[in-house]
Amino acid sequence: MQAMQMCFRIAGLALVFSFALSACSLYNGLFGGPPKLKVGDVRVIAEADANRNSPVVLDVVIVADAGLEQRLMAPESKWFPQGPSLIASYPGTLRVFRCEFPPASELKLPPAMFEGQRALAVIVFAGLADGERRARIEGWRDGGQITVGREGWVAAPQEKGGAPPPSPPAMHCSSQA
Repeated sequence: MQAMQMCFRIAGLALVFSFALSACSLYNGLFGGPPKLKVGDVRVIAEADANRNSPVVLDVVIVADAGLEQRLMAPESKWFPQGPSLIASYPGTLRVFRCEFPPASELKLPPAMFEGQRALAVIVFAGLADGERRARIEGWRDGGQITVGREGWVAAPQEKGGAPPPSPPAMHCSSQA
């Protein structure tokens, strides 16, 4: 009899514990949600022969859904063919800004696109002549730099303690969602 009472107590505690976790998760989802973004200045440099002398398209994708974040970061995932359908499918958890710029230019991502945003990830996708590229930048609190060359690109955060170079003008980006 005592063993059975002990089982009921343990089961009861487990049930209370699971309700408490569910309530915390619900509270976080309703009132906390993903963290606020703190992304510093992101410089975008296109070399003179960038993208084989063609304009560069960058999509800055702000993601507030963990499942979608994993899907977008999967190696086999391609943003540019799937982007429009994902924008339609995730209207509350996906914001997209499209930025285009010519070779031989130096600009920065508009800081306003990050202001007040809550997200789990910020992924920059580049549609280049030699293929699609992606980089996560939500951790770039001190900013960083994306350099597009003739073939490919390099995306790197600002080094700690290093003085950032003078800020170039902000590029024009249009909101896709």
